[in-house]
Amino acid sequence: MMKKRVLTLLLLAVVATSAGCAYRRYLGMHGPSTKNYPDIHFDSIKEDSECLDCHSPKNTSGEAPTTSHPTFKGCLKCHNDPVT
Repeated sequence: MMKKRVLTLLLLAVVATSAGCAYRRYLGMHGPSTKNYPDIHFDSIKEDSECLDCHSPKNTSGEAPTTSHPTFKGCLKCHNDPVT
């Protein structure tokens, strides 16, 4: 019985920490901050659509890394943490 609980908790932890930004956000593990690149990401960026202009998988310019989760909402909630 104890083994089953431990394996279940371990499986849930793996799924929660590896399933993408939305799940990790609730655990306090955010994605890379836009503030790491102030020369590219200006303070004027306020909307998800502005993020997806460059980071959408449909953007084939190759100038910016594409997101693995273009349908998620709240880009800046997860990717706008202060740099410490």
